[in-house]
Amino acid sequence: MQLVKHVKFREEKFGGVLFETQSEKVYTLNPTAAAVVREIKAGGDARDIANRLKNRFQDPTGKIEQEVLALIQDLREKGLVADAAS
Repeated sequence: MQLVKHVKFREEKFGGVLFETQSEKVYTLNPTAAAVVREIKAGGDARDIANRLKNRFQDPTGKIEQEVLALIQDLREKGLVADAAS
């Protein structure tokens, strides 16, 4: 999983910003979403990313994992992320 070539990520005090350079759309991210994007940049598939965040925040309920997977799916539908092989 990775950000697509035309998407730039910048961390901010409030969380972060994704800038899609082709359409010039800007997406503001809260701190949680910014943490997900940092993990996307670190590599791995969606399940790896969700598991790393679940472990980091010690969430035995699995709620974080579900939310991370939902966010990744949303980013994928918007064309902001793709599998590393893409």
